Amino acid sequence: MNKKGEMVLRDVIFLIIIFSGILALSGILVQEMGDTYNNTNMTSSYNQDSLGRDQLNETATKWEEISEGLNGNLLQMIGAVLTGAVEILQEVLFSPVTFSNMIKSVLESFGVSTSLTNIIGFIIAAVLYVLIIFVIISAFLKGGRL
Repeated sequence: MNKKGEMVLRDVIFLIIIFSGILALSGILVQEMGDTYNNTNMTSSYNQDSLGRDQLNETATKWEEISEGLNGNLLQMIGAVLTGAVEILQEVLFSPVTFSNMIKSVLESFGVSTSLTNIIGFIIAAVLYVLIIFVIISAFLKGGRL
């Protein structure tokens, strides 16, 4: 347990995962409400597919392929474990960009201009990357753990 109240890298990644899940689930909620009440204004302006299909389905497909590799022989299992480790590292590195893309999709669905959403997306990704880098540097300088 972190008794000093400092933010560690795992906290940053968990926050990104939680907020990404909230965005995806809110997209599904709005889409389902629009379908239930036959409100085409909701479904056409707040497109859940741009959140779910574009951002999360590709990752889910990769993880499904990795999990299928764990059911094979020993060599297949070792390959799947190594592939899983690489995917985890890639997700940690790409999570700020994925999160900013999800925010940009939501803002664009509300009619915010593309130039403004690009700036906001850049700011979000940059802040998250800087936060991750400083957490890593701080952990190494203090001799702590990530």
